[in-house]
Amino acid sequence: MTSYQVNVAGESYACTLMSMAGYDVSIQYGTTQPDWDIQASRKERDLKISVKGSQDGGWGLFQNHLKNADYHAALDSWLLVQPEKIVYLLVQFKDVMIGESPRAYIARPSEIFEHMKTTRAGHAYTSLRENYHYQKGIGAGYKDVIPESWKATQSRIDTI
Repeated sequence: MTSYQVNVAGESYACTLMSMAGYDVSIQYGTTQPDWDIQASRKERDLKISVKGSQDGGWGLFQNHLKNADYHAALDSWLLVQPEKIVYLLVQFKDVMIGESPRAYIARPSEIFEHMKTTRAGHAYTSLRENYHYQKGIGAGYKDVIPESWKATQSRIDTI
């Protein structure tokens, strides 16, 4: 898929997932909207969701904040600009065949921030990776894995 198609497919799947979870879904027209992409509501719950799609195993969330190779400062800078109450829904298409459901994770910026501080053997990185083993460099031998608790299940969606 092109990056545009990944964005469209990610947002479409996020809408499907939230609808399946019993939420009413509204979408802003077009992909890559500022702050949030979809709004999901059920009863008194109202979630503003930023959808990030990927087909390569990771989501580049922090690279625009990197200066002087200071990865932890990039994470700090990223967290400071996150809208209040935003939720990230991460959709992964890597190794997913047509007709299969992509893998999906849901997390708050604070959770992503805390996880990213531990990545690459604690040296941090600019890309949140689903399942990546470092072969060389300062992270050699270390494996980054998305926390199991972030899987987009009914319980996770209802309690985030």
